[in-house]
Parts: sequence; C-alpha cells; structure tokens
Amino acid sequence: MRDHARENLVKLLRRFMDEPTAQAAHEDIQAGERWLEAFAAPTPEARVLDAIEARMTAAALRKHRIRQRVRVSLSAAAAVIVLALIGLLGPDSENRPRMSYAAIIPAAIWESDDITTDDLDLAYFSSEIRQIEAQMQALDADESDRGVSGVPEEFETELMAIQTEFWKG
Repeated sequence: MRDHARENLVKLLRRFMDEPTAQAAHEDIQAGERWLEAFAAPTPEARVLDAIEARMTAAALRKHRIRQRVRVSLSAAAAVIVLALIGLLGPDSENRPRMSYAAIIPAAIWESDDITTDDLDLAYFSSEIRQIEAQMQALDADESDRGVSGVPEEFETELMAIQTEFWKG
C-alpha cells in the first residue's frame, strides 16, 4: 500500500476505534499484506485463460444477438402500432372532400364542350376582350369611322386590366 493510502487507513481506523486498537488493526492489515506478497497466487495455465476468454466472448455475442433481436422486434412492433393507429384514427376517406383538379371551374362546366358559353363570367370577359381586340385592329387600320376614339395604348392597358381581373376571379 502507498504511504498516502496508509495514512488514510490510519485516520479511518482512528475514527472508529480508540488509538491502541486502531494501531493494532493497522499492524494486522500490514502483516496480512506482507504475507500475501510473500505467497503469491499461482497464475493459471494459458489454456484455462483461453477457455475463460472464449466463454466470455460467446456470452457477449449471445447478449448482443438477443439485444439485436429485441431491437428489431420492438421496431417492427412500433411500426405496426403506428400504422394501425394511422389507419384507425386517421381521417376517413369517405368523409374527406374529394380533390377536384379543376377546382376553379365547377364540374358541370368542365365537362361541357364550350366553357365560355356555360360560365357567365367567362362569357362577359371573352366578349370584352373581343371588343377591345376589334377596336385595336380598327385603330391599326386607321378606321376611325367605327366610333373608336382614343389611343391604342389605352386599349392595351384596358385589355391587360381585364385579363388581370379575369385571373383574379
């Protein structure tokens, strides 16, 4: 034992025993240490050490395999539980509204052959666009007798405003 450890042992023994008893116990411990140092234990043979190491390795591998199986089993069970909960508690497909790919236009109009005549807003905007296009063509051809007044840029601005209003709804 090192000197520091011996001093700590003596202090510990003095806390629980009186001085002469603590000193006697300390001397007995030192005599036991000397006796153990004098008669060292024999070392085991190499094959015994190898057998012990093989048993320890096999036990560690068994524990590792068992832990791995438990992890895989728990992961699979958790996945099954999550999927079951999603299936049971998830939103009902019957009560869920169907997604319409043409949500802007109602289904009856979408299935029609002429969308612009079925929808009043579309019919109005398309007639306005045709009228402005006719006025622009008349200005480009210098046909002022059709009652067209103004500059072509104004008509273009009005056409763009109508188209923007159309897409905004």
